[in-house]
Amino acid sequence: MFASIRRRLISYYLIVIAVIVLLIGAFFIWFLNYFYMESLRESLYNQATFTASLVQEMREREASPEEMDAHFKELGQKLGVRITLVDPEGLVLADSDQDPALMDNHSNRPEIKEVSRAEKKGVATRYSDTLGEEMYYLAVPLASEQKPNGAEASSSVIRLALPLAVINRAITDLLLFLTGALLVSSLVAMGAAFILSKKITVPIGQISSAAREIAAGNFLPALKVEGRDELSRLAENISEMGRSLKEKMDQVTWQKNKLETVVSSMSSGTILTDSNLKVEMINPAAERLFDLDNNEAAGKPLQNLVRYHALHENLKAASRDGRTRIMELSPYYPRAAVLETYLLPVTGSKNEVIGVLLLFHEVTRLRSIEKMRSDFVANVSHEMRTPLTTLRGYTETILHEELSRQQLLEFLLIIEREATRLSTLVDDLLDLARIENEKDFVKKETVDLKQLIKEALGRVEQLRNEKEVKIAVSAPTGDLYISGNRAWLYQALVNILENSIRHGWAKGHIDISVVFDNSFVTVEIEDDGPGIPEADLPYVFERFYRVDKARSRKSGGTGLGLSIVKHIFEAHGATYALESTAGKGSVFRFTLSLVS
Repeated sequence: MFASIRRRLISYYLIVIAVIVLLIGAFFIWFLNYFYMESLRESLYNQATFTASLVQEMREREASPEEMDAHFKELGQKLGVRITLVDPEGLVLADSDQDPALMDNHSNRPEIKEVSRAEKKGVATRYSDTLGEEMYYLAVPLASEQKPNGAEASSSVIRLALPLAVINRAITDLLLFLTGALLVSSLVAMGAAFILSKKITVPIGQISSAAREIAAGNFLPALKVEGRDELSRLAENISEMGRSLKEKMDQVTWQKNKLETVVSSMSSGTILTDSNLKVEMINPAAERLFDLDNNEAAGKPLQNLVRYHALHENLKAASRDGRTRIMELSPYYPRAAVLETYLLPVTGSKNEVIGVLLLFHEVTRLRSIEKMRSDFVANVSHEMRTPLTTLRGYTETILHEELSRQQLLEFLLIIEREATRLSTLVDDLLDLARIENEKDFVKKETVDLKQLIKEALGRVEQLRNEKEVKIAVSAPTGDLYISGNRAWLYQALVNILENSIRHGWAKGHIDISVVFDNSFVTVEIEDDGPGIPEADLPYVFERFYRVDKARSRKSGGTGLGLSIVKHIFEAHGATYALESTAGKGSVFRFTLSLVS
C-alpha cells in the first residue's frame, strides 16, 4: 500500500514536470515553426512577385516558350527554389526543374485553386511525388489577361516551391532536447516524491486499516494518529463514524429485512422513485415485467427505463400534486402485457412528496379473454348474419307463398348453399381454435412434401375445374421430406390453393415451384389473379378480413383461411410471406426444414 501511494506521488510529480516541459516545448516548436514559415512565406512571396514581373516583361516582348523555360531554369538555380509557370487552364508552360511537356495538369493543385479563388496568393504544404520530399508551395497570379472580345480572362500563375527539410531538422533537434529535459526532471521529481511520501504513508496506512475493519464489520477499531493536521482529524472522524454506524446498522438491518421480505414476496410489480423520479428500488416482479435489474436501474430516471409517455406524465402529476392515480399500461417490451397501475405518492415529515410508489398488477390474461370474447361475438355475429337472414327469408317465403316446383327447388338450393356456408364457417372456427390451442406442442412426423402437394391438388380439383384454372407444378427430382404435422400442413396447402383459385381469374394460371437449399425447402404458389392492394397486405392474415368483401362472400370464402395458414406455419416455426401487386397477381412463399 505504501509503495502504491509513493508511486502515485512520484507519478503526480512526473506528470506535472512532463506537462510543463511539453507545454513549453510545444510553444517553442510552434513559435519556431511559425517564425520560420512566416519568413519563408515572405521571402518566397517577394521572389514570386519578382519572377512575375520578369515573366510579364518576357510576354510583352513576346519571348518563345523555349526561351521562357530556359530562363526559369536559370532563375531557379540562382534563387535555390523551384519555379513553375501555369496558364489559366492548368497547363505548365515553364518549370525550373522539369520538362513542362511531361508534367501533369496543375489546375487541381491546392495553391493554384486558392489563387483562382482569392486572386492574391495561394500556399500549400504537401509531399512532392516528383522530388520525393516535403515541399512548401506559394503561388501568385500574373496580371489579368484580355480575351479577343475585350473581356477579362483568368490569369496565369507563378508558383515557387521549397523543401522543408531545414525546419524539420530544427524541430527534431528541439524534440531531442525536450526529451532529455523531461528525463532529468523526472529523476529529480522521483527523489522528492520518495522523501515526502514517507511522512504521509504511515498515518494513511493506519486509517486504511481502520476503514477495512469497519468494512469487515468491526465498527470500533483501535485508531490513534498523532498530530493536529487533517490526517489526525480524519482518524477521529472515522472512529466516530464507526460508533455511529454500529448503532444505525442494527436498526437499518432490521427495517430492511422486514421491507425486503414483504416487497420480494409480492406478485405485483413494485417500483419506488425519489422526488426527482429516479429509481430507488425495484422488486423481482417488476424486474420480470420490464426486463430490468435493480442494481443497474438504481439512481436512473424511470423515464429512461420504462419508456411510456402516459406513465411518465401521470408520474410527474402525482409527484407534483400528491394525489393517487390509477391507469392502465400496455407495454410491448419485453413482452406484450396489460398492467393495471397505481401511482401512490410518498410524503415526508413536512407532507412534501419525497417519492412515488408504483404498483403494477398484470391483467393481460383477463383483458385478452375479454377482447377475444368481444371480437369473437362481433365477428361471428357479423359473418352469420347474412346467411341466417337468407335462410330465414327463403324459409318464410316457402312457408307462406304458393310456389311452383321449379321455384321451390331453386329456393331449397339457395338454402342448402347458405347452410353449407354456415357449416364451413363453424368448421373453420373450430379448426382455428384447435390450432391456436395446440400450436405450442404440435405433434410432428416425417412428411413427403411432393405427395402432400399432390393430395392438396386433388382436394381442390373440383374447384379448379369449375373456374377452368391451369395449375403447373415444378419440383426437383428425388424425395423431399419435411418434419411437421401432416394434417395441418395439408390444410394450409389446401387453404392457399383454394384462396388462389377462388379469388383468381377464371381460366387463369397457378404455378407451384419447389426449391431446396441445403437443409431448407421453399414452396412458392404464384397466381395471375387481380392481386391485393398494398394497403390491404398487412391485414390479410387477420380473422374475417377480406379485401373485396362482396366478391369473397360470393366465392364462398369465410375470411379465416389465411389466418389458419398463419397459425399453422407459426406452429412449425416456418417463415412465410405473401407478396402481391394489384392487377398482377400474388405469390405465397413459405420455407420449412428438410429432414436429412
